[in-house]
Amino acid sequence: MLHEDKGVECMFWSKDNIIERLSKIPRTLEDVSIEIFEGIPSTNDFIHKVNLSRGDCTNTSYICRDLLRSVSIEQELMYPYMDDSLSNEFAINSSQYRFMLPYEILGNNVRKEYRIFQPEEMKTRFPMAYKRLREIKYKFRTDGEGLNSADCYRLKNESFLHYINTPKIIITDHYRLQASYDFAGNHVFAEGIGIVLGDPTIYHYVTAVLNSSISRVFPEIWNREKVRENSNLYPKVLKRFPIVFPECETVETLINTISRYLIYLNIQKHTAKVYSLSNYQRLIEFYKRIADLLILDTYITNDLDPKFIEILAENIVSSEDEFEYSNDMSLLIALQGIKRNILENPDFRKCKFSNEFTNILATLKNNGVW
Repeated sequence: MLHEDKGVECMFWSKDNIIERLSKIPRTLEDVSIEIFEGIPSTNDFIHKVNLSRGDCTNTSYICRDLLRSVSIEQELMYPYMDDSLSNEFAINSSQYRFMLPYEILGNNVRKEYRIFQPEEMKTRFPMAYKRLREIKYKFRTDGEGLNSADCYRLKNESFLHYINTPKIIITDHYRLQASYDFAGNHVFAEGIGIVLGDPTIYHYVTAVLNSSISRVFPEIWNREKVRENSNLYPKVLKRFPIVFPECETVETLINTISRYLIYLNIQKHTAKVYSLSNYQRLIEFYKRIADLLILDTYITNDLDPKFIEILAENIVSSEDEFEYSNDMSLLIALQGIKRNILENPDFRKCKFSNEFTNILATLKNNGVW
């Protein structure tokens, strides 16, 4: 357990002090993002929503959400869909639903270009999808005409297609800021909100921040500025989330790495069949608390014990591999070993917080934030 430094003069921090300081941070999520979008409206008749959870599905046969029969559609046109009912911090639970999206991605840049398939091309390359689109049209219209390009894709705003296959942050809970990281970048959102960032290297850091105690203070800022509506997140508000990056590269690397640890642990916890969930949860709570300390110090104090940072840097190691999506149980053992090495380090219990830092932690905890 870390101890406070009795030699440092105490400074009292109220919740108002913290909120005021956060509200004055000039850099926002909008400043570091390319675009924030709400996703596909699920009421669109020409986007085909299907359920992949049924056991009788084949590679090309899907059970429609609105029908009791299977429908054959080319697999290349099926893209994942997610809403806030699948909320889980630091992780993505694959959705059982998918949309049929008749387009293709051009190029491989962060801001990807796309091209919508025209009706004649759809008829030739994807006859099953073409047939289904015609069925939908005839179901809702009686004009008897063939498909046109508007029928193939009818969205109010198609700009999000640039970002379907781009990694993004996912806000999955409308009542509390909570971010999950979509590594594949192919989820489309209706009720949730996706945030696409220009620099892929900061995805894990932002994920950690949006799951930290700092994010739980932010709704107070919305309320005071009277920009919150019905407790829901929406792009205009979310763009104003204050973003601060650590001055020390070591601290930012630590937060990024811990965020990747937590993605891995949450996925493992969700899919665990043999190993007890409590063991996963204890590891999750340990790494979340360390990330929270580092983020809180970055935003508010900048006075964590340097020895504490040194101990963390010696043990919490990064990897170029995409380990957060691995199913390798040896990673779990490794994360347990890292926790043990940190706690058993003889210098760990000698690390100290200043009174200022301790008061901030106490204030957040007493206000139900910590």
